[in-house]
Parts: sequence; C-alpha cells; structure tokens
Amino acid sequence: MDSKSSSFVILICVVAFLSLALALLSGYIFFAGGSSTGKAAERKQITVPKDSELTLERMFDSNTAFNLKTTDKDKTIHVILVNVQIQYFVKFDGIKDTTAKIQANKSKLSEIVGTYFQSLTLDDVRKPEAKEKARADLKKMMNEHLMQNEEKDGDLVYSVIFDYWFYQ
Repeated sequence: MDSKSSSFVILICVVAFLSLALALLSGYIFFAGGSSTGKAAERKQITVPKDSELTLERMFDSNTAFNLKTTDKDKTIHVILVNVQIQYFVKFDGIKDTTAKIQANKSKLSEIVGTYFQSLTLDDVRKPEAKEKARADLKKMMNEHLMQNEEKDGDLVYSVIFDYWFYQ
C-alpha cells in the first residue's frame, strides 16, 4: 500500500510541475509577445505619398496590342491589349526635373513594357495575380533604367497603372 501512495504523490508532483510550466509559458507569450517577427512587423511603417507629390504619365496614346509568346502545345497567336500609365514622384532627390527625365526616357520605358509582355504566354496573363506581378516587375525594371545614371538610389516610379487589360 505504501508503494501505491508514493506513486500517487509522484504523479501529482509531475502534474503540478507541468501545469506550472504551462502557466508560466502562456504568461510569457501573452505578456512578452513571444515572437520577434511580430515586433518587426510593428516597427515597419508604410508611408503612402500625398496626391500632390505624384503625377501621371500615359505611356501610350491608346490601347496597345502586344503579341504573347507562343508555346509548344499552343501555336495560336495570342495578344494582350493594354494601356499603361506610370505614377511617379514630382520631386526626387538628385533629379532636377522628374517630368523631363520621364519624357526623355519615354521611348525606352515603352520598349520595356512591350518586351515584358512579349515574354509572357497566354497562361501567364490568365492567372489572377498576373496584373499585380506585371505591375511589380515593370516598376522594378523602369526604376532600374531611370536610376542607372543617377547618384541617388530609390524608386522614381511609384506605381504602374493598367487602364485597360484584355487578352485573347
């Protein structure tokens, strides 16, 4: 009988220890936050520029068609019809006149748009995330081109806007 009571006391001690450890861990997570990624996300501030700090430039006069890349399984010619505007900063450190910079490079920026769409297949542009991916990729490529001969680093082009997006 003595061994049963000592086993019972040991079992109660183990359960009590585990309960205490669980309470301490849950208290730490609740009060201290527990994860460093949550703190990093809180510190990151996203600043959206004011409307007066941005201006628009239409890349094409009307909707422009680009041939999409054909695949081995589908030899049909497919096209995408887009109209693109770029939204860029009116003032940018290191650039005296941003509008003049955009105008001087407009032909190359239009070429970047055309080359980008000619490298996509119909399956690529059908995806729901295709427009957002195109927006991010074009913004990156345009900023790389515009800032290659500037001393300051950053993004002159804030966003790429698709007024029209139709594929067939």
